[in-house]
Amino acid sequence: MPEVAIGVFVMVAFALGAVLWHLNSVSKVPALAVSSSVKRGDTVRASDLRVVYIGSEDRVARLDDGQSSEVVGRVALVDMPAGTLITRDFVADATNLKRGDGVVGLALEPGQYPATGLAPGDRVDVVRSPEDGGGSVKSAVIVRDATVYAVEDLGSDRQLVSIKAGQDDAEAVAAAAGGSLRLVLVQP
Repeated sequence: MPEVAIGVFVMVAFALGAVLWHLNSVSKVPALAVSSSVKRGDTVRASDLRVVYIGSEDRVARLDDGQSSEVVGRVALVDMPAGTLITRDFVADATNLKRGDGVVGLALEPGQYPATGLAPGDRVDVVRSPEDGGGSVKSAVIVRDATVYAVEDLGSDRQLVSIKAGQDDAEAVAAAAGGSLRLVLVQP
């Protein structure tokens, strides 16, 4: 009976040693991950982030634990569930007004904005679509590469979307505002 106990002890000791050796042989690197869900359009706070350690021989897109300042205070461009490794591509600068900028609000019906919705930081083109009923207005791009400044739900799938552009472009959108304007989401 003592030989069996010694055999089991040796086997457990070697198994534990093998596991510890394997864990130590895999190099792990720190990475920033989302600690709680962050929705598209939310501003990333320091409390939304945590450091995780990943082991991988492949190059993984990630930010190191010392790079949190590159995402804190910026706006999330995508929904990030808890545990998502965060990269610079997932965030954009919060929109601030500078001299020569203008913000214009548009009350939009479904079909005048993308079905996926819009969030602050998204890039859009403002397009005037032809009027129905034989109107003379032709389709035209009024502003290219404007930034969504704010989005407010008005109910019944209507949205109030404020866009930021150059002052002259914002004034052109305000002058053309009406039921025929549409927002086109474009690549940032």
